Formats: sequence, C-alpha cells, structure tokens
Amino acid sequence: MRIIFLFISLLSILPGQDFPFKVGEKLVYNVKFNIIPSGVAFLEVLAYDTINGNRVYHARFTAKTNSTFDLLFKIRDQIDIWMDEQSLYTHQLIKTIREGKYRKKTITTINYKDSLAVINSDSVKIYGGVRDPYSLFYYLRTIPLEIGQVLEFKSFENKNTTPLKLAVTGTENISTEAGTFSCIIVRPYRKGKSLLKNEGDMQIWFSDDDKRLPVQIQIKMKFGSMLLKLRKITEQ
Repeated sequence: MRIIFLFISLLSILPGQDFPFKVGEKLVYNVKFNIIPSGVAFLEVLAYDTINGNRVYHARFTAKTNSTFDLLFKIRDQIDIWMDEQSLYTHQLIKTIREGKYRKKTITTINYKDSLAVINSDSVKIYGGVRDPYSLFYYLRTIPLEIGQVLEFKSFENKNTTPLKLAVTGTENISTEAGTFSCIIVRPYRKGKSLLKNEGDMQIWFSDDDKRLPVQIQIKMKFGSMLLKLRKITEQ
C-alpha cells in the first residue's frame, strides 16, 4: 500500500470546529497486563478553564491497579491536561506519578506569547504550537484518518520537543463491554521507536464513526503487554 505523507500545519484545526468530545465525557477502561486483569483507567473531559488568558479544556487521564495487583506493583497515576479550546495545543500539563515506591510530580506550563515552557523550576524555549503525548487521544479524534497515511506533528514533554509520526495501519472490529466497534488502527512512533519513553510498540483503535472513540489501547513493553479496553462511556 502506498504511504501518503500528510504534514499537519499549525492551522490544522479551524476555530469554532465542532469536536466529537464534550465537557462531561468520561471513558472507563478495563486494564490487563498480559492476560491478567490489573486495574482500571479513565479518560475524561472535566471542564472549561483559562490558562494565561486562553480558554482551554481540562482533561484527565487516570490509571490505578486493583487490590490484587497492588500487592505486586501499586499504581496511582494522574495526568491533568489543559488543551487550547480551538487548536488543542497544550497550555499546561501536570503529571502526578505514583508507581511502587516511585513518586514524582511535574508541572509544565507553556506561554506561547513568550515562546517559553516552564517545567517546575526550569524553563526552555519552544517554537510554535506543541501537544503532549496524552492529548494525542483527543487531537486524533478531530482529524481525518485514512488507511496508509503517515501524520507528522510535534510533541512536548520533559523539556523536549520531539518530532512524531503516526501511521494509520488498518481496520478491525473490536468487541468491548461498551459495545462492538468498527475501528481504525493507528500507531504513534518517533524515529522508529514508540511514542512513550521506556515502552515498546503502541497501537490505538479509534472507532470509525463521528465520535472517533479510543476504544482500545495496547502498549507492548519489555516484560509483556498492557491492554486498555473500553468498558463504559458517560456523557453529561
């Protein structure tokens, strides 16, 4: 299949576009590590907010292990994202990571007027609009996805702006507790590697409909595979 390269410009999302997600949407996922039920995860759009005078969506990704898996390796992660209401560029990202005995909180605020990102007490220059890896789940719901495309964009996290690619690789029907969905499969990567640091291959199955829901997410890691599968959809 011939690969079509699609370069996404800074104006790829037009002001006033009607997005397929709304404030109040909450997606609940069952999480398995290999074949073992290990916990639950949530993707939710909490509210409208304002960052540096810009109107934004406040979204949140949460992951936590169940009581059984807690005995092996307890996880209580929360990532809060503030995305521009029009472009979905990141304005703020707060990562609160609690995995086993590891604890870390990182606050990143991006000031586009000054082309500056402040990460805790440090700051770095940025150039143009950037998106963090977690807002990817929302951004990709707003653009056309066609089999064979390779999309290019920029991601900012941990003081680094990284050129990313995303391959639209095929289609598949996925059955979940929330229903059966015809899905488009996408795979984000950077320079031949996965999007997420220290993790392996990643695939996302988006429903091939107006909602473009992230129905299933698979991350292949060194010691196994983590699978998030949609369990419930709540909308206000």
